[in-house]
Amino acid sequence: MKNLAANLSTTIANFFKSSTLAMTDYSSGSFHSNTQSSSFQNSGMQFKKIKRFFRNSPYLPFVLVGVVVVIIAGVVIGKFVSNQSQSSTQTLGAAANNSKQVTVAKPIAIQTLNKNFDFPLKDSTGKEVSKIHYQIQSAELDNQIVVQGQVATAVQGRVFLVLNLKITNNYSKSVQLNTRDYIRLIVGNSSDKLAADIHSDPVDIEAIATKYTRLGFPIDANAKSLKLEVGEISGTKQTINLNLK
Repeated sequence: MKNLAANLSTTIANFFKSSTLAMTDYSSGSFHSNTQSSSFQNSGMQFKKIKRFFRNSPYLPFVLVGVVVVIIAGVVIGKFVSNQSQSSTQTLGAAANNSKQVTVAKPIAIQTLNKNFDFPLKDSTGKEVSKIHYQIQSAELDNQIVVQGQVATAVQGRVFLVLNLKITNNYSKSVQLNTRDYIRLIVGNSSDKLAADIHSDPVDIEAIATKYTRLGFPIDANAKSLKLEVGEISGTKQTINLNLK
């Protein structure tokens, strides 16, 4: 009985063995299945290795830090490129908007003066080192003027009295000058002496150079008998009567 069982087992084993060999040799479907199984096994082994690396590797913190740094750098660079693009677009837009020149109405009246004055230029100790040549070229009445690149319009009943100046620095160094300190305006019989409200002071004048600038006074449109007092604040003054037409 035992021999019969042993023989039967041997027979069954041999049958399955031969069947397996036959399938391996002649069945393409079985061969593909074995290849896939091998591929899955290799993938599983690789995944286990990666998992073991992340679990046990002492370099894991450095890898994570490197990934975070790369992500942050990408975000920063992206924002920088975006901002640069927007800035370029805005600059081009501003250039296009500024390409149109500002225009103002013509003067209501104008008077040529060409009055010349020489004022001492002093150093920090009060010593005179040179002269500033101060010329009032003309005076005009305007309804509109340009202030810092923008058109300013006088309110109803008012106008701007504008003085056009030419300042020459004969000194070997650049200077800054408050041009409004040398002129005061007197309207009618008033005892008030008005300083210019519209100006570009302090005016920078390079060495051995000339600079053109303006002074402006908002006044009543019907103001009569306009006079200028010209001179240093603590010095003698010269009076100029205006007759604007």
